[in-house]
Amino acid sequence: MTFHSMPTSRPIMRSLQPGSTVKIDEIAYSPEATDYRGTILRRLDLPETVEHFSWEDIALLRQHGRWRYAPPPAVGTGISTYPPDLTLQTPKARAKITFTGRVLCALHELEAKGELTFTDKGLEEALAKILPSLAEAFTNQQFPGRHPRFGDYVTLPLAPSTRSIRRVYRKFVRANFDLRVLMHNKLPGKASSHFEPEVEELLQQGIREFGKEGGSNVRTVADNTRKMIKRVSKARLEKGLSALTIPCLRTIERRIAGLDQFEMTALREGVDAARKKFSCSGLGIREMAQFPGERIEIDEWWVDLWTYFSRLGLMKALPPEMRARIPKGRRYLYAIIDCATRCILALLVVERPSAEAAMKALRMASVDKTDYARAIGARSSWSFCSGFSIVCADTGSAFVSGDFMAGVNSIGATMLFPPVAIPELRAHEERFFGNLSQNLTPYLSGRTFPNPVARGDYPTEDRAALDDEDLARILSLYVIDYYHNRPHRGLNGQSPANRWRELEDQFAVTEPADIHTLRAALGVEFTRTPSKKGIELFSHHYSCNALRQLWSQGRKAPVRVKADPADIGAISIEINGRWETAEAVSATPLYGVSLSEWTEKFRAIMQHYAHQAELTEPIRTQAIEEICAMDKASRIRAGVLPGEPSYKQIKAIQANLFNGTSFRTGPAIMETPAEGFFGHRITLPEVDATPAAESTKCTASDAETYTEINTENDASEWGFDDE
Repeated sequence: MTFHSMPTSRPIMRSLQPGSTVKIDEIAYSPEATDYRGTILRRLDLPETVEHFSWEDIALLRQHGRWRYAPPPAVGTGISTYPPDLTLQTPKARAKITFTGRVLCALHELEAKGELTFTDKGLEEALAKILPSLAEAFTNQQFPGRHPRFGDYVTLPLAPSTRSIRRVYRKFVRANFDLRVLMHNKLPGKASSHFEPEVEELLQQGIREFGKEGGSNVRTVADNTRKMIKRVSKARLEKGLSALTIPCLRTIERRIAGLDQFEMTALREGVDAARKKFSCSGLGIREMAQFPGERIEIDEWWVDLWTYFSRLGLMKALPPEMRARIPKGRRYLYAIIDCATRCILALLVVERPSAEAAMKALRMASVDKTDYARAIGARSSWSFCSGFSIVCADTGSAFVSGDFMAGVNSIGATMLFPPVAIPELRAHEERFFGNLSQNLTPYLSGRTFPNPVARGDYPTEDRAALDDEDLARILSLYVIDYYHNRPHRGLNGQSPANRWRELEDQFAVTEPADIHTLRAALGVEFTRTPSKKGIELFSHHYSCNALRQLWSQGRKAPVRVKADPADIGAISIEINGRWETAEAVSATPLYGVSLSEWTEKFRAIMQHYAHQAELTEPIRTQAIEEICAMDKASRIRAGVLPGEPSYKQIKAIQANLFNGTSFRTGPAIMETPAEGFFGHRITLPEVDATPAAESTKCTASDAETYTEINTENDASEWGFDDE
């Protein structure tokens, strides 16, 4: 396989945050400096060694799974460490966490309006206000694509108790609404005290003085508290009792710093001053984002067009009687917009709203889409992608889904729901859909109208002329070539594309989630039992060092596995509370091959080799090479059209089509799977011709390193041929 650099119009400068970690294959780095040419990374195992990587090389590393980026933990939240990823929780625990988060967000909205008190009665009254709307959202979520009917059974979660709300509410708000702080028995709490109970009581008594209106400063309160403990200790000695442990001033000051800042401000300066100081603009005030990815909005739109539900490229050539048999109607569109630049990060045409479709759109927003733009014939690039800070959505069933909320959290973003019935708090997405309705659909056949009077006698159903592929291509071309390059009134006449480039120059762009993080956060989940050959999925075997060690320890219980339908070159396996990446054991790398492509090719293989009891590795190698030789443009276009299998259908395909069928791999591959395997993913022969080649890490020497690493592991830890 030969890989070419991504056809972007200009180098994409990313922002690698201080304190973050970059991992290229097995080597960990810390970022040092970035510019338009690339970034300088310092090796953590050899601190005296720094290496330079161009942005083009990094794009290739990201595309083929060799780039891992871990942002610094808990920046600006006051919490230094977080519990494990939400995706590692059981579905029941994850649903409980996400529902609690929704309740707390709704309570915070009431608090911002001054309609909430934290007494038992006040919280009960607040819950009575918010629970009906939450119950309606959860009811709709259980019946996607239709309204609940008489006789349907509905499962609704119970609200948390008032005591539980008071226990976690402030921690949740201080952590910027991060759902991970709500994980059961995993809340970052105070360290156990080494002071006697009498000292703890005196500490609390002295610290309360700080909360009095017009009270003393921190140092004075700490000094007075320490003197009080000394006096009590001296009195105990005079009575023949043991002396007390005297805390230092810094310890008492840390205790004061750990107090609830909202409550302290309310006591010292008044409730109004506290609300003004600690109000959250993300829920009640529409504030313009400053840099790309700081705030994005996602929403769904029922397209104002009637189209044919098909992908027939020759539909116009069909006779009228055959065309009339093809179902038609209105599709749904998912779109994600960046609030700082008004750039559209994702467009996805789907059959009906669902959490799966929203997660696909979120993945699309996290990757470079220039290949797709080239595939549909766009003249402009579509390279806009970044890491996200805040994801805003309405309370539709797709967005309140626990899987979607957990996915947003796992890629490092915070999920917020602005108040319902106030669309101006999500104005950017609403205006974009209005833009499509006013400036695009009037020029297309089969348009709909807002009311019967406006429609008149226009035959909407009879004028339908576009199919699914036409609709997706037209919407994408409009966004890529017209909308992004057109002066935008909300940007003072600047186009969204130019605004992105300006902010990119000023702030750089936050590094987006890598493909391994996206797979673990947004992938399809399976439960598989490991064997000597690894994890078998889609008739491929996947393995990694952590899985080999698990097998060598005799642990053969089923494990959780996640796969990305857009790229089956690797899977994520939950091992010891972490998502480990396991790559396909194959002579031909599978990175970039989608599940739909492999499913179609596998059906052809099963038909052609139906007489053979066992399939061999050369058959699979030839199939992968044929897939890679296909027209990439047609494959990319197919990935954004409706009709792609749902997660439930993907599991059914695995259970029926791939179950029990695998490829017998030759002994040479099983003994030394690493020879030439990693190094062939990225080949940069032109690097040696430039002076920068001496300082660029992406060279053929990588293949030797990877071969050495994997040969050592495979030789001792896991015998592939032991069956």
